[in-house]
Amino acid sequence: MTNLINWNSLREFHHVTNQLSDLVYNSGRSLANKNESIENSVADWIPAVNITESESGYRIDSEIPGVDREDVKVTVEHGKLTIQGDRKFENSAENETLHRLECSEGTFLRNFRIPDDADPDSVKAGFKNGVLSVLIFKSESSKLKQIEVEIS
Repeated sequence: MTNLINWNSLREFHHVTNQLSDLVYNSGRSLANKNESIENSVADWIPAVNITESESGYRIDSEIPGVDREDVKVTVEHGKLTIQGDRKFENSAENETLHRLECSEGTFLRNFRIPDDADPDSVKAGFKNGVLSVLIFKSESSKLKQIEVEIS
């Protein structure tokens, strides 16, 4: 008996764009030396982020499930915020066969330019339920000040 498979054009488009993205991304990659630091190597995967702004500052939420807090590093240098780390997966047992591996593993790296009105010395980071939250507060000098004008 023949199996019927429903054709889904969006699924096919998603598959093709993923393959194209991998091709473009990997074409410029060099093979990283095992002794090379993460700052000098190309990231293996890129975590998704949400960036929001409030009156008091900026917030970057990055989804990094399966990553231990000890494997994440947040740095600020020369107006650039860097989030980097490593996600490792346990190897399956010898008697198990891996059929599909869709979750990315290896090093990740994201860089963000800090806005001019942000205070780079005020950066705070927290990690909860696989989400890294980085807060960058705005500098006091950049906040709006209301001045009352006397009319004579």
